[in-house]
Amino acid sequence: MMGEETFHPDTRALLAYGRALAGAGDAPKKGGADQVLERLFVLERTADGRLPIRTFGMDLVTMFGRDLRDHDFGRLFLAPDLALIQALIASSAAAGEPAIARVTAETACGRMLGGELLLTPLRVEPSLAPRFLGMFQSLGGEQFLDGRPIQVLKLGSLHPPQAKSPKGMRLVVVND
Repeated sequence: MMGEETFHPDTRALLAYGRALAGAGDAPKKGGADQVLERLFVLERTADGRLPIRTFGMDLVTMFGRDLRDHDFGRLFLAPDLALIQALIASSAAAGEPAIARVTAETACGRMLGGELLLTPLRVEPSLAPRFLGMFQSLGGEQFLDGRPIQVLKLGSLHPPQAKSPKGMRLVVVND
């Protein structure tokens, strides 16, 4: 992913874990992402397009002011941004690798905090809906929120994994 050296070190650590899970990278150093556990969450991607949150770390409960388990992750975004997040998740699923979104987290009174969302596909039983491990990494300045909970996430930039060619397809050129 171009420009990944600009991501927060914790985001880069989880990116390495996601790539290792996908078989697209070396296993990260021991302890590389242990400190992010309370900033992790798990999303489910349902057939009707919803994104229910299945687990939600305690650091996130503090920043969002509530436990968002069983809430629709999509409700944190405005409609145009949600369409882009859905596309980012689809690209992550298709490549089997992590994707990152830079966001601005905003409170109800307009206080803002920069952050990164990392999403990577999880391997689950075929009978289950697809699931993604996610992490919300603030880029510093939580004190600017003044204890107010995050209400909405607004997209700044998307960093999908590199697209892979579909398996078993051939390019055919016909010159008439």
